[in-house]
Amino acid sequence: MKSQDGIPKQARSFQDRYFWVILIVAAVLFSVGTVYAQVNDLTLRFIRIQQEKVHVQMMEGIAGNPWQYRIFADWLIDRFIKLLGEVGVSSPRVSVFIAFRFAQCLLIFLTAGIYYRKLGLPPFANLLGLSILMWSMSLSLYNSDLAFNNFFDIAFYLIAAILIMDLKFFWIPPLMLVAALNRETSALIPFMLLGHVYFHEDKARLIRPAMLYSIGSLLVFATVCVALRLYYGEQIFLTADGYSPGIGLLVLNLTRIVTWEQLMITLGVVPILAIFAYRAWPRTLKTYFWILVPAWIIIHFFAALVAETRLLLVPQVLVFIPGALFGIVEKNEP
Repeated sequence: MKSQDGIPKQARSFQDRYFWVILIVAAVLFSVGTVYAQVNDLTLRFIRIQQEKVHVQMMEGIAGNPWQYRIFADWLIDRFIKLLGEVGVSSPRVSVFIAFRFAQCLLIFLTAGIYYRKLGLPPFANLLGLSILMWSMSLSLYNSDLAFNNFFDIAFYLIAAILIMDLKFFWIPPLMLVAALNRETSALIPFMLLGHVYFHEDKARLIRPAMLYSIGSLLVFATVCVALRLYYGEQIFLTADGYSPGIGLLVLNLTRIVTWEQLMITLGVVPILAIFAYRAWPRTLKTYFWILVPAWIIIHFFAALVAETRLLLVPQVLVFIPGALFGIVEKNEP
């Protein structure tokens, strides 16, 4: 006998029973693979020189605009380095950077697995999604260092999606506190909350608290952004390889071959497959798509070098990967 997704019921029962064990083991293995691929791509010498240089600039408050206002990851790393020193462990910073990236990857894979499960993906599809995510993350560091704030951005969006689906709105403002300290792109999280509730079957009961917590989250976000700029003062604006945000950067992104090259390397055809499978998506995934993807893509094409595809990992993990997998699950139905 087979279940609706085409997997034998005995195998499906085994997967469900041992889901957490399978997820933890998979997350560890995928994290090891991702860290190895990224470190091998960047090289230890680059991490030892460039990553440490960036970290020192961040802690000295001279990293420039907008990087200096993304302090959360470097603050944590600095606390960890000092903690090791206090307990008498002398460790080169390159080891701390690599260990920190492993911890980030572990958090991302665990939360992604939980998120995909809550969306309704069966365990086999879930693990396939995590494997695709490993590939995307491993090949996303073009023209970059370890980009700690980008990877925390992925984790915070996944955590927010899980909390929203569980209707635990109380935790969104505290999450916004750390997410805003990490990166200004976290601004869309409160709108995910509003969008989810607006299309929820219990909208009448949930809409008022959803609005209150969304407004509270936006206020937290604005307060953190203003406080960071007041604390660190005016910073030198650093452009994307000499290009300022606007039409010029949009044209550059659209016309450079490397943009499309890197998009294919990192994202593959997953976004295209996801769009074709749109009808099979659950309502929550459709809501996240309309709240997140159009704004995310437009903003980044106008304001960043899209060839640096780590910038598109949030829509990839949150929408495109599960969206494509729902197309596969639908095709496997009897």
